[in-house]
Amino acid sequence: MAGSTREILRRIKGIKSTQQITKAMEMVSAVKLNRVRTQAQNSRPYVDNMQQMMQALCASAEELSHPLLSPREEVKRILLVVVTSDRGLCGTFNANVINAVKGFIEENEDKEITFLTIGAKGHDAVSRRGYSILKTFNVPWGDEIALEMVNVRALLEEAFLSRQADMVYLLYSKFENVLKYVPTTVQYLPVPSLKEEEMKSLLKLSADFLIEPSFDEVMNALVPKYLETRLYHSIVESLASEYAARMVSMRNANDNAEEVIQELNLTYNKARQASITTELIDIIGGVEALKG
Repeated sequence: MAGSTREILRRIKGIKSTQQITKAMEMVSAVKLNRVRTQAQNSRPYVDNMQQMMQALCASAEELSHPLLSPREEVKRILLVVVTSDRGLCGTFNANVINAVKGFIEENEDKEITFLTIGAKGHDAVSRRGYSILKTFNVPWGDEIALEMVNVRALLEEAFLSRQADMVYLLYSKFENVLKYVPTTVQYLPVPSLKEEEMKSLLKLSADFLIEPSFDEVMNALVPKYLETRLYHSIVESLASEYAARMVSMRNANDNAEEVIQELNLTYNKARQASITTELIDIIGGVEALKG
């Protein structure tokens, strides 16, 4: 019985040690989430309006002369940028993205798909299935995001211009709230055309468009900025989703650990009480034997 109680105490001690780690991870994730969630929410309207402006400029131009904006007559090769995390312990965050990748592959089974992965988890999942990976980047953080996205943008542009890819897509988790993050696929290159409803709403605007100094010069300045901004936004959305998922996972782990500790304490108290009762019975039995 003594061995049993010692084993229970060892288990309680081990769980409490693990709980300290999960609590620390929850706090770190919460702090990082507060920072990156602000970045994601602030960049969202900027990216949406910038994309709409790019589409409006394309719709207003009589001839598209920028090579990154002209759609290909036939799409045979697709480059898919997959954004996941470098580390685990974040619930279903990575699994949801990887499932979305599977869905994308099924929808484009007649195309040749190459991957560019941002995050070790995405790289591992894609490489295990034997798909071609153009390049892999670690997930950047803070000021490194903007700097790294310049390199990623240059690589994607080169792949598109050299016709390694006829279209480029981004697949990342869009942050909705702490409990909801939705895998999202957006067309990156060429810039998607306006929908019919959007075209109607911009008809008057596009009829009065005057572009100075010229369409080519304006687009040459705007296109790199737009592409970097779109990449930056996908990273901060994914980071916000990752830290929200990890924070919730660690909180659930803490709650589960607390329940297990309570159950083990109850078991320990019962075992200790049984041990004391057994010892008392032995003592009373010995006393009675002496009396006899």
